[in-house]
Amino acid sequence: MVVLQVDDDSTAYHAGHLPGSLPLSTYDDLHERVRRGPVSQRNFERLMSAMGVGVDDHVVLCSAGTTSHAAYAFWVMRLYGHRRISLLDGGVPAWTAAGERLEDVPVVVAAADYRSPGRDESIVVGRDELLARYVGAPAPVLVLDCRTEAEFEGHVQHQLDIAAERHRVPGHIPGSRNLPSGEVLEGRAFAPPQRLRRLFTDRGLTPSSDVVVYCRVADRSSLLWFALVELLGHPGVRHYVGGWAEYGSLVDVPVELD
Repeated sequence: MVVLQVDDDSTAYHAGHLPGSLPLSTYDDLHERVRRGPVSQRNFERLMSAMGVGVDDHVVLCSAGTTSHAAYAFWVMRLYGHRRISLLDGGVPAWTAAGERLEDVPVVVAAADYRSPGRDESIVVGRDELLARYVGAPAPVLVLDCRTEAEFEGHVQHQLDIAAERHRVPGHIPGSRNLPSGEVLEGRAFAPPQRLRRLFTDRGLTPSSDVVVYCRVADRSSLLWFALVELLGHPGVRHYVGGWAEYGSLVDVPVELD
């Protein structure tokens, strides 16, 4: 088993981590550095190899901060075909609350030779297909915007200025429904399945729904993807990883404000 602690940077990891775990940075390791988007297959293979992860290893993901980082890493690993993955619900705080110890000892790993079977295109959607198939489409299509209500309605723009999220106009994708990602959590852990199912059905989810989730840069929407696919078992959930950082910068595409 390999335990990976995923946060926006490694500061929390070096302050104390699960015994034997290794650090991952969402923005430095799981996004491409010279273009926008999730890490490429080649660079994902290099990353896993450097961390000593084998294709058959059981990988456990956790976060010291927001659970969205671990959820995004989970989705990336699924994208590249890794099958044995778990997410530590509640992350590092849940571990310490259960009376388990942390350590600050550096971990040394032996490099592996990781080879992905290839991208699973069924769990991701790009802008061209989004525009052609999903924007403003009727049921059974269901597009879920995972940002806050204020972002969805176009009243605020996020103040972070990192390269992955410099969008330009406010609003949301026409026809999308708003389900802020924080609503699927209770504290840092996922809400019980009954509450999760009610949240999604209130937004129009049915057994036949063809779902797309998005936020700004695919971190918060990873929470909804994980809840739908892994906890509720809904088939056909795709992740628009370009998010509002991409869509809000496109020229001549429909945008709604309300």
